Amino acid sequence: MKKKMLCPIVIVIAFLICCIVYFKPLSLSDVAEADNQMKMIYSQIEVENGEAYIDSVNYQDITIDQKNAILSLLDKYTYRRTVGTLFSNGSTSDLGNKTLSIYVYDDDLLINSVFATSSGKVVINEKTYNMEDAERFIEQMIEIMN
Repeated sequence: MKKKMLCPIVIVIAFLICCIVYFKPLSLSDVAEADNQMKMIYSQIEVENGEAYIDSVNYQDITIDQKNAILSLLDKYTYRRTVGTLFSNGSTSDLGNKTLSIYVYDDDLLINSVFATSSGKVVINEKTYNMEDAERFIEQMIEIMN
C-alpha cells in the first residue's frame, strides 16, 4: 500500500521541481560579453495628424563606455519562460509602442538577438519570453545611447 502512494508522490515532487527550474528567472547578461560587438535598433510607433508612423534609430557604432554600461544594465534585468516559450517561433503580436532590437556578434557571426517590446514581451533567439519592466529597460538602454 505504501508503494502505491509513494510513486505518485515522487512524480508530483519531480514535476514541481521541473516547473520551478523551467520558470526561474534568466539573466539578460547571458546574451552578450565584453568582447562581442553590438548593434541596436530602437523603434517607436507614433500617430501624427491621424496617421501612424514608425520612428526608428539605428545604433551601429557603440563605444566601449556605452557597451560597458549596456552590459551592466543587462546584468540587472531578467526574463522568464512561459508555457508558450517551449512552442514559440519568435513571433509576438503584443508589441506596445516601443521596441528595441539588440544584435550581438562574435566577429561577423550573429550569435544572439534580443527583441524587447514595451508590452513586456521579449524575443531572444527566436523564442518568446516575458520580461518585467521591459519599457523601463528600453528607456534606460536609449539613455545610454544618447
